[in-house]
Amino acid sequence: MITFRDLVPEITDEDIDWISGLMKLEGLDEQRMAFLRSRETLDVSACPGSGKTTLLVAKLAILARYWKSRTRGICVLSHTNVARHEIEQRLGNTEVGRRLLSYPHYIDTIHGFVRRFLATPWLLCTQNRFTAIDDELTHRVRSKYMWEEREDRRILRGFLGHRTFDTKLLRLASTDFSNPRLGVARGTLPCGPDAQSYQIMARAVGKAARQGYFCYDEIFVLGTAQLSERPSVTKGLRHRFPCVFIDEMQDTSAMQNDYLSAIFPRDNPGICVTRVGDPNQAIFESDVHTNGSDFPDRSRTVDISSSFRFDESIALLANPFAFRTVVDGLSGRRNADAERPLRHTIFIFPDGDCSGVLNAYGRLVLQELPVALHGKAIVSAIGYTHRDFNPVDADPLHYPKTVGHYWDGYDRNAGAAAYRPPTLIERIRQAKRNLVKGDTAHHSVEEVAKGLLHLVNLTNLTTKIKIGARQHVQVQQLLTNPEDLASYQQLVVELLFTSNIISTGSWSSYARRFSDLASVLGGAHEQSETAQEYLAWVPESLEVAQTGAAHNAVNTFRSTHENSVVDIKLGSIHSSKGQTHTATLVLETFNYEHFIASLLPWAAGQNSHGGARPGKRTTQRLLAMYVAMTRPTHLLCLAISRRALGEGEAFDANCVQLREQGWDIQPL
Repeated sequence: MITFRDLVPEITDEDIDWISGLMKLEGLDEQRMAFLRSRETLDVSACPGSGKTTLLVAKLAILARYWKSRTRGICVLSHTNVARHEIEQRLGNTEVGRRLLSYPHYIDTIHGFVRRFLATPWLLCTQNRFTAIDDELTHRVRSKYMWEEREDRRILRGFLGHRTFDTKLLRLASTDFSNPRLGVARGTLPCGPDAQSYQIMARAVGKAARQGYFCYDEIFVLGTAQLSERPSVTKGLRHRFPCVFIDEMQDTSAMQNDYLSAIFPRDNPGICVTRVGDPNQAIFESDVHTNGSDFPDRSRTVDISSSFRFDESIALLANPFAFRTVVDGLSGRRNADAERPLRHTIFIFPDGDCSGVLNAYGRLVLQELPVALHGKAIVSAIGYTHRDFNPVDADPLHYPKTVGHYWDGYDRNAGAAAYRPPTLIERIRQAKRNLVKGDTAHHSVEEVAKGLLHLVNLTNLTTKIKIGARQHVQVQQLLTNPEDLASYQQLVVELLFTSNIISTGSWSSYARRFSDLASVLGGAHEQSETAQEYLAWVPESLEVAQTGAAHNAVNTFRSTHENSVVDIKLGSIHSSKGQTHTATLVLETFNYEHFIASLLPWAAGQNSHGGARPGKRTTQRLLAMYVAMTRPTHLLCLAISRRALGEGEAFDANCVQLREQGWDIQPL
């Protein structure tokens, strides 16, 4: 049996010198060198800002340099395609980069891997259709089948009328499409298999599956069927990929971990499995104790605990919040010798009034950041809770409950990475805002193309267009008639690159032109009700109109001080994961209790790390706070309510302890 070690020779100092020159790598300490040299199954626990993706790409380049096999390759899996993008950016013009991005190597998301090598082959082998993996389209097809019969409608109305269950949560739990089992995305199904409502929903889900429509997370159900029905598939995949890298391991759920371990067992001597991640950033799974449950394996782990992102002052403040103790302690390697120490500040706002926090933060940013960074800095304010709230039912003691309490213009949906504006006009406005604030024209043009393709799919479900990575190019390729192509190009120019104001009157004309193009692309000449809703006019919010926020990015608060301006991007802690900011402000919010107030013992030096395994909520907060506090390069701030620090002597004592840890205190 030819193993991975037979395919790649020992990695030498010359190899590391070569890739260091090619990628301009610096700061390769003993831990980073150990990772680059390894040819064994290994776990790499890397702190925020440690350059782990760059190191991963460097390791891949060294391996690809020696890779001779034309049929066996390296497999890189993650939750996003960050590694692929890094290869394209750093090695795109090199021979070794082109090798990594082509057969026999494979770089994709975990979902993409399961879809390509397991789910799609199973569908083809069983002669089932594969039309789309798209939650929204699948829900719409299922709903159509669910409500098409009069008697079914009567039964479902009675069933749903007494419950808060959302049928969009329905999931296929088996691959018997004629009589499928049902599951739900979250929670439990409020009826058993014998109930009439269950049978109606199951028939609809099965019928949609026979038409080839599936939800995103149902890929694993199809993949499991392939693995169980064709055991030789796993052997074939291990032969095809003797070297496997799993990036962002901390975000891998227990189910995904078990899935990957079954295909690529880490105790198999013929393959090399390298898992890379940070267990202290596992904030996307409901129970941290199940995340990548055996990661890191302490018997074979390399720990990288030094960060190039921030200096030692931020490292010292963030280190106590690491749920799992960082080996040798978190350290910052950004060189701050030429700068005066920055005042990492806790803003204490009056109980019931956080309105002054963002302006105070903006003022501090202007005072503290080097002048050379003014105008270029990425300044963020993030909170643990950012969902909408009902001001009528709000308990004053819960204030501030959410990020929206700090600024009325905050839109929680617009902050989501996969945010899809509910109407086309809102997508166009977003594209125009991004263009005005200095974003590249490419992204705004892509937004218009995405909107058109989404309209096509709403117009005609039977001719679902699979949206690719470059939507604008895709639209132009699909418009084979020169007149239609010219019409689309003119529409893009008018919407984005002229001074035309889009009003109620002018939008009706634009909507008609979009509708005509969608009819050409979708082959349908009548708009469905959902397509008409997507084309509807929605007035611009009063907040945007009054403040001129249209000139800024979505969810950006503009703080003005004399002749200087600071744009502060607001969002959730979860949306900031993976980002790097120049300055970060963590906002107090409420979920069962106030987020920062509940963690004051860690900020004040009384507690550190997970300790005696705290409860689930405290664990989640520690992980989130660690992620938030390790975003900035220069300045770290917190905002808390006055009541959190107590009264009288307790208040003074808490302030003393916080200052001793390195915080500056600024009451508002």
